[in-house]
Amino acid sequence: MVKKSAQLDLSTWQGMRTRDPRRLVLGAAQWGMPYGVANRDGEPEPSELSAMLSRARSAGVGEIETARSYGRSESNIGVAIDPSDGWRILTKLDAEAHRAGQGIGETLEGVMTSLEESRRALGTELLPVLMLHRFAHRHACGGRLWRMLLAERDAGRIGSLGVCTAKPEEAWAALEDPDIEVLQVAASLLDLRLYRQGFFSRARELGRTVYVHGVFLHGVALLDPRTLPTSMADLVSPMHAVRTCAARLGVDPRAVYLAFARELPSAHPIVGCETDAQITELLADWSSEAVDAASLTQLVDLLPTLEAGVLDPAQWNPADLTQRAGENQPGAASVATISV
Repeated sequence: MVKKSAQLDLSTWQGMRTRDPRRLVLGAAQWGMPYGVANRDGEPEPSELSAMLSRARSAGVGEIETARSYGRSESNIGVAIDPSDGWRILTKLDAEAHRAGQGIGETLEGVMTSLEESRRALGTELLPVLMLHRFAHRHACGGRLWRMLLAERDAGRIGSLGVCTAKPEEAWAALEDPDIEVLQVAASLLDLRLYRQGFFSRARELGRTVYVHGVFLHGVALLDPRTLPTSMADLVSPMHAVRTCAARLGVDPRAVYLAFARELPSAHPIVGCETDAQITELLADWSSEAVDAASLTQLVDLLPTLEAGVLDPAQWNPADLTQRAGENQPGAASVATISV
């Protein structure tokens, strides 16, 4: 059940601790497959990935978010990272480890295969953080799937267990579940649902670790709103508002979206990147004081609470994004509609 609570006054969380680079997480979906509506570079070459990792680690970033279902992402990470650098990897169970109508035996075999393949790809026996890719799997097979993961954790082969959620209802259900240690939820200036329900304040009270994806709404927030298809018309006005605020403050709109995620209490924003130059820009935006709390609060007060149809990539019409995918990902089909 969705909870209601007074929304956080962003000015109460402003301070240098919010800009600690250790709160940032590198999103690695596009490191193993074409991903993101605004991705013009595709999967990074090994040399580019190494440069990105080196720059981010030197700045203090220490976590990478990947998944078994992100193509070659886990394998590329396993090759690129130096174990001595101390990276903490967050990965997810194969999204297809359980399917409707699948028997318990087949499901549990799929779970074990997914875990073994993740360990092999990442070059480690211990998976520091393992999340369910689909919240529905939390109670799959009468809870047998989850109990298998608990046994793996108790045996020391998984560090922490969590779930990735796609809807506010799932996020609240996960927050209330004592077995779930880590949550991944969607939130951004364009997706204010959890923020306005008081989710992040409540998560901080409970001491839960929360990772935030969709900071740029899978790249849509970085596009020119005039190019959006009619099915995404509800995004045009709030995107223009963000751009107006950014112009007034003299920053790129990207910095405003990131500043909002930065101010969510105790949250760890996941930011996707394909190039070393993007890492440099993101780190500069993260540490910048150009977007002040007062301006951010005023902007948030102006923005609407949008509906799931325009916020959930799983509900987007792929045909609407065909032209955009062709522009941004030459030679590759768009996977922007994959739910992460």
